[in-house]
Amino acid sequence: MWSVSFDAQGTVVASGSNDGTIKLWAVHTGECIKTLCSDRPYERMNIAGIKGLTETQISVLKLLGACEK
Repeated sequence: MWSVSFDAQGTVVASGSNDGTIKLWAVHTGECIKTLCSDRPYERMNIAGIKGLTETQISVLKLLGACEK
């Protein structure tokens, strides 16, 4: 978890995480109300046949959402 913020009424807490998600929590129950996900920067980018990158760089691109179609 990277950050936490309360709403103006103090009934909902938003928590931001390093996995790119934001979770909304009900303060009184501790229940997760909703999970919001951000798009990964290379989501669905086709890197099949890419040249000039190391295997490590290709692996990182895949972790960021790229695929080899």
